Amino acid sequence: METSELFTSIENTTNSTVGTNEYQKAELNLYYVACEVLVAIFAVVGNALVIFVFRRERRLRRRTNYYIVSLAAADLLVGLLGIPFAILSSVGLPVNLHACLFTVSLLVVLCTISIFCLVAVSVDRYWAILHPMGYSRNVRTKTALGESVGD
Repeated sequence: METSELFTSIENTTNSTVGTNEYQKAELNLYYVACEVLVAIFAVVGNALVIFVFRRERRLRRRTNYYIVSLAAADLLVGLLGIPFAILSSVGLPVNLHACLFTVSLLVVLCTISIFCLVAVSVDRYWAILHPMGYSRNVRTKTALGESVGD
């Protein structure tokens, strides 16, 4: 086998490998988008139901449930805005620098809000379990709503 034939053989092997990787990459993106859309649908429907039931049933308006509803609202926004923007950024959109910065910033803010709401629920439950008597004395619904107790 001559040198030129060897290079041609290597080029053909490289080109066929690159073509296969591009095909697999497109297939993985389709799988990713399908999973993200499924998660978004479940997030929107589930969290909308939580908010709907909370608004409908007055018995659920307890201090701990306000934290749960704030978490549901944050996750609803992630499902409505965050996941579609994540899908757009996975395909390389938007191409404008400012729109791209806005998209990434929105993703970070929405996910951070969701995480902080989850931390608030965890701290509330931790305090209620660790100090049950002090919790019922000190924590009021106005505290959960962020209002001043003196008002």
